[in-house]
Amino acid sequence: MDKSARFAKLAAAWALLIFGLSSIPGASFPASKLFSYDKLLHAGVYSVLGGLCFLALRRSSSQKSSVLVLAATALSTLYGITDEFHQSFVPGRSPDVRDVLADCVGGFVGALAVSALFAARGEVAPDKADRPAAKSKSPS
Repeated sequence: MDKSARFAKLAAAWALLIFGLSSIPGASFPASKLFSYDKLLHAGVYSVLGGLCFLALRRSSSQKSSVLVLAATALSTLYGITDEFHQSFVPGRSPDVRDVLADCVGGFVGALAVSALFAARGEVAPDKADRPAAKSKSPS
């Protein structure tokens, strides 16, 4: 299995974990101060999703890292929107636009962090390194 498929499967598994967590009825959550940081929790969970989406896209695309960061952010945000819609059917839960904004920020931060790690290591997208350099046309 190539790395692109592996990262795509990891992103899908993480999305399923998010789905499972958001299927828990609101009254079933234990009383904990941790849940008072709801937006930070959203951002943290979606930063993992954004990073995994970036890795999956990076392995299957020849786009610039900035485009891949935006695409990973968009995927994370779209999933956040569907997750909030899903919560409208869960007892004791409700959709919240601010949660989607936290999901978007988290997805962006996660994708940007993974992109920055590759940039710090001096790595370019795998298929870019294999491409021959474009021949420059000089006037003769």
